[in-house]
Amino acid sequence: MKRPSAFGSLALTCVLLALTGADAAAERRDQPAPRQAAAVPGVGLTTVPAAITTSMVAGIAAESDPTTHEFGVESSTTEMQTSGWDEYPYLRYTVSVVPGTERTTLTWSGRSVNTNDLALHVWNESTADWSPALAAAEPATPGGPIELSADVASESGTIEVLVIDSPRADRSFAETNATPDKAFADPDTYDFALQHITDTQYISRDDPGVYSDMTQWTADNADELKIDYSMHTGDLIQSWISPGRPDTQARREFEAASESMSILEDAGIAHGVLPGNHDNIWNAAGKLVPGEHEKNHALYNEYFGPQRYRDQPYWGGSFTAEDNSAHYDLVDIAGAKFLMLFIGYNPPEKVMQWAERVLDDHPDRNVVIGTHYYLDELGEKKLMGFGDIGSSSGQQIWNRLVVPHESVFLVLSGHVDGQVAVVDENVGDTDRTVVQLLADYQYFEVDGERSTGFQRLLQFDVDGATMAVTSHSPTLDAFDVENYDIKSRYGPEDGEFVTDFTLRADVPRAVIVN
Repeated sequence: MKRPSAFGSLALTCVLLALTGADAAAERRDQPAPRQAAAVPGVGLTTVPAAITTSMVAGIAAESDPTTHEFGVESSTTEMQTSGWDEYPYLRYTVSVVPGTERTTLTWSGRSVNTNDLALHVWNESTADWSPALAAAEPATPGGPIELSADVASESGTIEVLVIDSPRADRSFAETNATPDKAFADPDTYDFALQHITDTQYISRDDPGVYSDMTQWTADNADELKIDYSMHTGDLIQSWISPGRPDTQARREFEAASESMSILEDAGIAHGVLPGNHDNIWNAAGKLVPGEHEKNHALYNEYFGPQRYRDQPYWGGSFTAEDNSAHYDLVDIAGAKFLMLFIGYNPPEKVMQWAERVLDDHPDRNVVIGTHYYLDELGEKKLMGFGDIGSSSGQQIWNRLVVPHESVFLVLSGHVDGQVAVVDENVGDTDRTVVQLLADYQYFEVDGERSTGFQRLLQFDVDGATMAVTSHSPTLDAFDVENYDIKSRYGPEDGEFVTDFTLRADVPRAVIVN
């Protein structure tokens, strides 16, 4: 079984360009070569002994590891904010002290965004490069104050200082959460959380109170645990799969699922759903016969159609104005832009083409794909054949949506009983890391019943490019999901782990003096 690596590639974060940095960022894209800027009086940096003069410029670097002395587009400002994933804002200071002063203590005070850390470097004349970071720190609370301090040699009388927002070097979030401890990550150490629910079919049919426990827990804990979005990847119900079957039982289950999901709506929590194979009529005609796809989803659309969601502020659009078998949401979380793309079971070619257009139209958004059947129990993506309704569409989603679109960093799915994590590095021609997670607990049991109510919380440290995954049942108040697997296939590390990811679209970074 494939399991996630705890450590992988780094890359990250996003915020809307502030007015002070917008011109510089635009110039960088049009004219990437560095240019000189007039220095302004330095603020935010103090020295002991006191400096004779301190001046500064603000800039945006195209690389996170500083090398040359002036390595970015610079501006005569005292702060810099960016939103490009490959943009690293900095403040560069020139400090004049009395020549012959052996040592000077530098103290910088300011802030960044989210839980981003900042690093302080000093220019090394002898090696003609910026030193490794002499100080680095992150805020105690998101966007809170940061202080950096270093004692440096200053005999020459001039000190060049760089304060930069680059990817977090500190791996404490990953290390702290790498070992299963039956607990969620500390909310003060991550930026936001995404909930993953899937395959609630048996509880919708047999024990809908468990379903409501799951969504009520989300509503009750959204603020404390920073749950900004909830994604359901299909099979909301059990009994709408066989052609010709009366809809009486299916309607009862859809009513129960609808009531449980309305808890999220009433709490104002952004969320989305998609139809699994038990939420529609399961036949090859839906893939091959014009109009049959929409017909198969007609009952699903009565309860979870576009009319239910189109007035929500995060709504992006659906496959058609009447068919919500595929849709997307647009959410801004922790200053970053995200697109949540939902693809139902067994998508026909027209749905895949629609999904390609959605991704093409939103290159500035980091993408999470939710789909019903993507990975099998061994972590493989089966290639669905023409007219096949029994195999995964995972390989075509990977080939057509994930690999060509660098903004996709996460794929969530269900359908297959079990837990699997696949982490692909160096995807396509890039160094990006894409995480793919299967988490389906429909056959896990408590007291002989399929009513465990397990779901997942994905907790994201954006600056560190790391997510902590935690499986939890509100009904059982339990984290040890492996103990409810009647096949005894898993250990604690399969339900609770960390993995790296890569954002390639919108990433917030800033260096701002207090």
